[in-house]
Amino acid sequence: MNYCYRFLPALALLLSSFPGQSQQLRPLGSEPAHALVNEAGPARRAVVLPLPFFDDFARQPEGRPDAQRWETTGGALVNNRYPRRPISRNVATLDGLDGQGRPRGAVGRIGDADSLTSQPIDLSGLLPTDKIYLSFFWQAGTRRGRPEPSGTRPIALYVEFKDKDKNWNEVWRLNSPGDTTNFRFKALPIDQAAYLHGGFQFRIRTSGYLYNARDAWSVDYVRLDRNRSATDSTFRDIATSQPLPSALRRYTAMPVNQFNASPTRELASRTATTAVTTANNLDGGPAPTPITWLGLLDVLPDNTSSRFLRGNASLDAGARQYPIMGEASVAAVPVTPAAKQLRQRLILITNETDPRTLANDTISRRTDLSDYFAYDDGTAEASLSLAPASTGPPSYYALRFDLNQPDQVRALRLYPVLTTAAGRTLTAAIWDSAAVRTNGILLPGAQPKATKTFTVPLTLPAGQSYIEVVFDVPVKVSGSFFAGYGQAPTSQFVEFGYDLNNASPPNYLYSGVQGALAPFNPATNYSPAGALMLRPLMGGSVVTASAPADVAARYLLAPNPTPDGRVRVPGPYRQATVLDALGRVVWQQPAAEAGRPELQLPLAAGLYFVRLLLPDGQVLTQRLAVGGR
Repeated sequence: MNYCYRFLPALALLLSSFPGQSQQLRPLGSEPAHALVNEAGPARRAVVLPLPFFDDFARQPEGRPDAQRWETTGGALVNNRYPRRPISRNVATLDGLDGQGRPRGAVGRIGDADSLTSQPIDLSGLLPTDKIYLSFFWQAGTRRGRPEPSGTRPIALYVEFKDKDKNWNEVWRLNSPGDTTNFRFKALPIDQAAYLHGGFQFRIRTSGYLYNARDAWSVDYVRLDRNRSATDSTFRDIATSQPLPSALRRYTAMPVNQFNASPTRELASRTATTAVTTANNLDGGPAPTPITWLGLLDVLPDNTSSRFLRGNASLDAGARQYPIMGEASVAAVPVTPAAKQLRQRLILITNETDPRTLANDTISRRTDLSDYFAYDDGTAEASLSLAPASTGPPSYYALRFDLNQPDQVRALRLYPVLTTAAGRTLTAAIWDSAAVRTNGILLPGAQPKATKTFTVPLTLPAGQSYIEVVFDVPVKVSGSFFAGYGQAPTSQFVEFGYDLNNASPPNYLYSGVQGALAPFNPATNYSPAGALMLRPLMGGSVVTASAPADVAARYLLAPNPTPDGRVRVPGPYRQATVLDALGRVVWQQPAAEAGRPELQLPLAAGLYFVRLLLPDGQVLTQRLAVGGR
């Protein structure tokens, strides 16, 4: 079944980026560099390649194209973030940003944008009658929206061949349809003697607006071989397609101590009707192909594994975006205080033997259990900007976060788009939730409980896409809290990253002026659902309702100091946690040992704080010296 994605006219305006418009969601004007070599530097040349030539981009991580098959310059980004319904996991996306993530031209300029150029391919000795075809699947637009329609200056996709005299010749051109399309097949004959030489190359390139990533195209499943036809779009291959969702139910990352407080609640609930990815059958049939699949959850760095999914199906020839779901199991994650990663792997078992396509049978995703909350995956496909205003109070964005136990916010991690945010002075803020709900929706309190003014730097360290705004004093939070940033009235857009592959829960993103924040509904704002890239860094649990002094006197730890980490607790309690001098959780009592009268703490010498959760819900914190201090 084919699908064509048509955005509302209002969204088309929203996704354009001429200054002076009042949109909030915008295409990226810059992004972290993805080329591993400087675009102006020399490209590493591979040896001349033999036929067949094939790349579905699934054999490599996100970044520049593989230098064994492609020239490393040109700016194309191999990824699985931007495409809609790719033919196989990973595509090559071409837009107006170069390989360093910078605009190729000034605002309003249209010209030659990204290109994807093959390494030399040996076509010597072949004849025009050998039925040599180059084929690929193409898509106009990406998850962030459609390219502009082609006008007097073309916004287009081109294919060019290099002849014996090293001249590039245009053999196919497609003007922008002004819409986001499904992936479509194209095959081009190489039937002229001028191209049948030992150093043949082909190039796929684009033209469009050069100051942002709006006019984008993606290509997938590139094949060049002999004895083919113009309709030869099939291949014995079943491939994974859509990215996996987070291993967590609510977040894409969360502090390990918050996860440990309610692991069953936080792990994503899989059911027999929950699709975790999709598969495409590139085989032309006519018979269906039986396959099975297995979903594994690995806990790193321990390398322990458990199954979270298995199933089987008979895929019809030519099936597209078949949902992968089946018998679900509860994966096992150890409740230990150390930071860890959860790696999901979905493996298709298809009995294929062609090494060129085996890589696309597996798709994976990693989820951090560390010291921060996130609804995003760390990469932006668009940006969100507070609407410019010449006068009035500061305007804010904020995200809601729900805790499993009291904690504290040390800092906020934000992802600025430097083309508009660099040098801007803004304010980070933390709000408690309001005492009562409004129309059933939890709102931030009227005033922030903590703020921090900061200036976005002009540049970021190499490989870093975020800034960290540290509060002067860690901010105590419990239940639900809100974290956000704001700006004073300005006529300029100030953009921060927006992830289109993940989304915060409904009514968890807020916007408005300070003291009047309300849920930001992407649908009513003509914006795709997504996740604002804003991550609170937590500093270990802190409870606002502390135990009174007389209770504390009855819970003096002994011995203190302790020479070997063994310490007695003289009263009943429910759970113990240890924080270091900076407020970070360094040990959390295993559930099987909860309430034991003696703690055995595997800690280095130093000063710590032991936090005890008492039977009545009060929390008591005691200083403890380890190592004879």
